[in-house]
Amino acid sequence: MGQLRHDQLLKLAGYSVEGNPHSAFYSRLETDSRKVDEDCVFFALPGVTSNGWDYLDNVAALGCKVAVVPSDLNLQHDNIELISVADPAALLVSCLHGFFGSMPGHMVAVTGTNGKSSICFYIAQLANFVGFNSGLVGTFGVGALGDLAEAKQTTPDLLSLHLTLMNMAEKGVNFVAFEASSHALDQGRIEGVPFQTAVFSNLSRDHLDYHGDMNAYALAKRRLFSVETVSHSVFCLDDSYSGFMAEGATTSARHTYSEHNPEADFYVKQLTLEPTGSRFLLCHPEGESSVFLPLLGRFNIQNALAALASLWYDVEDKQALISGLSSLRGAPGRMDKVQCPNAPIVVVDYAHTPDALEVALQALREHASGRLICVFGCGGDRDRGKRPLMMAAAMQNADYVWLTSDNPRTESIDQIFADVLSQTNEGEAFSFEPDRRVAIQQAILSAGPNDVVLIAGKGHESYQDIKGVKHHFDDKEEALKGVKSYVN
Repeated sequence: MGQLRHDQLLKLAGYSVEGNPHSAFYSRLETDSRKVDEDCVFFALPGVTSNGWDYLDNVAALGCKVAVVPSDLNLQHDNIELISVADPAALLVSCLHGFFGSMPGHMVAVTGTNGKSSICFYIAQLANFVGFNSGLVGTFGVGALGDLAEAKQTTPDLLSLHLTLMNMAEKGVNFVAFEASSHALDQGRIEGVPFQTAVFSNLSRDHLDYHGDMNAYALAKRRLFSVETVSHSVFCLDDSYSGFMAEGATTSARHTYSEHNPEADFYVKQLTLEPTGSRFLLCHPEGESSVFLPLLGRFNIQNALAALASLWYDVEDKQALISGLSSLRGAPGRMDKVQCPNAPIVVVDYAHTPDALEVALQALREHASGRLICVFGCGGDRDRGKRPLMMAAAMQNADYVWLTSDNPRTESIDQIFADVLSQTNEGEAFSFEPDRRVAIQQAILSAGPNDVVLIAGKGHESYQDIKGVKHHFDDKEEALKGVKSYVN
């Protein structure tokens, strides 16, 4: 990374540099008051529960000599030089872009209530397939596609996002897909990131504790499409909010996608759902192409089309791009298949609400030629009211249910089971096994080779939280063991 001279900082802030005694160099920019030192500039940004300027005393005590603050607050401090500007975040971005690195040449931002993570994962895979060195910033990890580090937030804070993208560019990543959450859009966390393509998947009730109502939630999402660097927008015609989102787009270069709507630029016909994926005729701006998509669920057809549309302007060889659809791997913990010849297909999915469990089971029902078996549990220390609803969703949509533990946390498994079964009738087709590992094994061994087994609730999580201790536990690892036992 680079360095920033004090006079360069002052010039960017609109200050005169004549007579200024400081000729210092700064090797870092910082927004966290706990991480400053004498070699960095502190940018005091607004926060959700507190603001950066509330901690100027702490910043000065740690040796930092310069802080950028909002000019409308008229702040003063005896032990630190304050540079007052109208928009500290904008100055931070200017300093980063001017002196601390470059960004990947191709970037796509994806927003929506559901599907963001999967769409980004598929974008990165398709980009790799056609020759880019791609990366991700989102739920499934941060970094190059083959070397993802754990993600701490869906969308990082403003400084972290910029530094992450610059670091990826320095390592040769030239195509990045990242998730733009409504919180990040509302809080300005993607300000100054020069992405060229913006994608909208869908909108349904979520995060209203933060946004207040659906209109505010939708408006936060729509901000993505008015960012000045966006030259290409993608919208899902199957969602009722697509028109609302498109109204916010400032570019005329846009594509639409749909599972079956012929008014869309990308849609499918002659769809056949098979045990291992979907086969269809893809309709696109240059004609029609036969495709086998090795992903389960109709919603994954939409997600794959979103990924395809987002890359359409970046790739000259359209047929190569389309052929990449047949190589897509399921997103971690999202309709994630584990299969072996002569064994049932096992699917690991993150579904942990009644609605999500119902959608997952209904999607798999269309792919199953035999029985549909469901393994699920309910988390402890969480909403007790949804527990019988989870059981109802499982019983109504699966042929057989294995009730087990999820993350019991500090709550009694007996109490969780009692809540789950409170509205269940005796004699219904289910078993309960508190040990999740045993339940998964028994469910797989009890299935026929044409059956489908859904293991729901934990998805990509690699632990089980029991009495405050996180023990290693990976549903996909256990599913693979179960499938191997089945065929041996």
